[in-house]
Amino acid sequence: MKYREVTRAIENKVPGGRTRAGKENNCWAVLDGQRVLRVTYPSIHGRADIPKGTLHSIRKQLRLDRDDFERFVDCPMSAPEYELHLRTLQTFDQV
Repeated sequence: MKYREVTRAIENKVPGGRTRAGKENNCWAVLDGQRVLRVTYPSIHGRADIPKGTLHSIRKQLRLDRDDFERFVDCPMSAPEYELHLRTLQTFDQV
Protein backbone atom coordinates (compact mmCIF):
# COMPACT_ATOMS: atom_id res chain seq x y z
CA MET A 1 0.00 0.00 0.00
CA LYS A 2 1.12 3.52 -0.72
CA TYR A 3 1.63 6.26 1.87
CA ARG A 4 -0.82 8.55 0.13
CA GLU A 5 -3.62 5.94 0.07
CA VAL A 6 -3.30 5.18 3.78
CA THR A 7 -2.97 8.85 4.76
CA ARG A 8 -6.09 9.86 2.84
CA ALA A 9 -8.11 7.00 4.31
CA ILE A 10 -7.10 7.90 7.87
CA GLU A 11 -7.72 11.62 7.49
CA ASN A 12 -11.09 11.14 5.75
CA LYS A 13 -12.58 8.20 7.64
CA VAL A 14 -11.50 8.50 11.27
CA PRO A 15 -14.48 10.07 13.10
CA GLY A 16 -13.71 13.60 14.25
CA GLY A 17 -10.26 13.12 12.70
CA ARG A 18 -8.21 15.81 14.38
CA THR A 19 -4.74 15.66 12.87
CA ARG A 20 -1.44 17.02 14.07
CA ALA A 21 1.60 17.17 11.84
CA GLY A 22 5.22 17.02 12.94
CA LYS A 23 7.93 14.42 12.50
CA GLU A 24 5.02 12.03 12.25
CA ASN A 25 1.32 12.61 11.86
CA ASN A 26 -1.18 11.87 14.61
CA CYS A 27 -4.91 11.61 14.16
CA TRP A 28 -7.32 11.27 17.07
CA ALA A 29 -10.72 9.62 16.70
CA VAL A 30 -13.38 11.49 18.66
CA LEU A 31 -16.70 9.89 19.58
CA ASP A 32 -19.28 11.72 21.68
CA GLY A 33 -16.76 14.47 22.46
CA GLN A 34 -14.18 12.04 23.86
CA ARG A 35 -10.92 10.94 22.27
CA VAL A 36 -11.11 7.20 21.87
CA LEU A 37 -7.96 6.33 19.93
CA ARG A 38 -4.88 7.83 18.35
CA VAL A 39 -3.30 6.74 15.10
CA THR A 40 0.33 7.61 14.41
CA TYR A 41 1.52 7.37 10.83
CA PRO A 42 4.60 8.61 8.93
CA SER A 43 4.60 12.07 7.39
CA ILE A 44 6.32 11.01 4.20
CA HIS A 45 5.08 12.48 0.95
CA GLY A 46 5.48 10.23 -2.00
CA ARG A 47 4.37 7.19 -3.83
CA ALA A 48 6.53 4.66 -2.01
CA ASP A 49 5.09 1.59 -0.34
CA ILE A 50 4.73 1.51 3.44
CA PRO A 51 6.80 -1.25 5.10
CA LYS A 52 4.84 -4.23 6.44
CA GLY A 53 5.72 -3.47 10.06
CA THR A 54 4.43 0.09 9.79
CA LEU A 55 1.21 -1.11 8.14
CA HIS A 56 0.74 -3.63 10.94
CA SER A 57 1.22 -0.90 13.55
CA ILE A 58 -1.28 1.43 11.86
CA ARG A 59 -3.77 -1.42 11.51
CA LYS A 60 -3.50 -2.27 15.22
CA GLN A 61 -3.96 1.39 16.20
CA LEU A 62 -7.11 1.56 14.05
CA ARG A 63 -8.31 -1.68 15.71
CA LEU A 64 -8.93 -3.42 12.40
CA ASP A 65 -8.09 -6.90 11.18
CA ARG A 66 -6.26 -7.40 7.88
CA ASP A 67 -9.38 -7.68 5.69
CA ASP A 68 -11.11 -4.70 7.31
CA PHE A 69 -7.92 -2.62 6.97
CA GLU A 70 -7.82 -3.33 3.23
CA ARG A 71 -11.49 -2.34 2.96
CA PHE A 72 -10.74 0.80 5.01
CA VAL A 73 -7.95 1.92 2.66
CA ASP A 74 -9.52 0.77 -0.63
CA CYS A 75 -12.79 2.62 0.14
CA PRO A 76 -15.51 -0.04 0.49
CA MET A 77 -15.61 0.79 4.21
CA SER A 78 -17.17 4.21 4.67
CA ALA A 79 -16.54 6.64 7.52
CA PRO A 80 -19.92 5.89 9.21
CA GLU A 81 -19.22 2.16 8.92
CA TYR A 82 -15.82 2.60 10.61
CA GLU A 83 -17.44 4.70 13.36
CA LEU A 84 -19.96 1.91 13.96
CA HIS A 85 -17.05 -0.57 14.13
CA LEU A 86 -15.38 1.54 16.82
CA ARG A 87 -18.58 1.84 18.82
CA THR A 88 -19.10 -1.93 18.83
CA LEU A 89 -15.57 -2.62 20.10
CA GLN A 90 -16.12 -0.97 23.49
CA THR A 91 -12.41 -1.06 24.29
CA PHE A 92 -11.94 2.65 24.83
CA ASP A 93 -10.80 2.36 28.45
CA GLN A 94 -7.58 0.73 27.12
CA VAL A 95 -6.64 3.83 25.11
